[in-house]
Amino acid sequence: MQLNLTIDPPDLAAHRCLVLGIFSDEKPPRGLCGMIDWRLNGLIGREIRSQKILGSFREKVLIPHPGRVGAEILFLFGMGPVAQITYDRIYTAAYDVAMAVDKMRLGEFSFDLPGAGRTELATAGIVEAMITGIFDYMSTDIQKLASMNACVVTSEPFLKGVAQGIQQFHNHVRHLGSVDFSAAAERLADKSW
Repeated sequence: MQLNLTIDPPDLAAHRCLVLGIFSDEKPPRGLCGMIDWRLNGLIGREIRSQKILGSFREKVLIPHPGRVGAEILFLFGMGPVAQITYDRIYTAAYDVAMAVDKMRLGEFSFDLPGAGRTELATAGIVEAMITGIFDYMSTDIQKLASMNACVVTSEPFLKGVAQGIQQFHNHVRHLGSVDFSAAAERLADKSW
């Protein structure tokens, strides 16, 4: 699995599938999902108000060709209430996202870090949980693992936490080099903490 990293604005960068966490008690959505909602002239917020999108844990909403953003597919993944977010819940979400992306036969996707900067959870722990969940699902099929490209979509203030989360993944998960962090490492190398 190739893991990339981008701090480019998520609405402008090209994504095959952009996965965003959405919380049931954030109305309108916040974080990167809120930014994308703004770019879509409040489309997500309207769907939340009409209760077509609830943000309940494990809810999946696909918006194909949303326009006004660089994503071919916008994939909203319900995270439940912000107060109930845990690393285990993030791991489960990442595992389920990887499964859904696999079932859509996509070889690449980009994902945000749900709750980063808005919850008590450390960004490093969120990153580790996300990568571990994706890895655990993909590692059930070595060919899928080898061909998958995933990209962390974040912003500059979270880069130190992203670097720490990648290191934690290395320390805690025996991936035997099957996750290639070289592209992400290049992006992180030019930053001074």
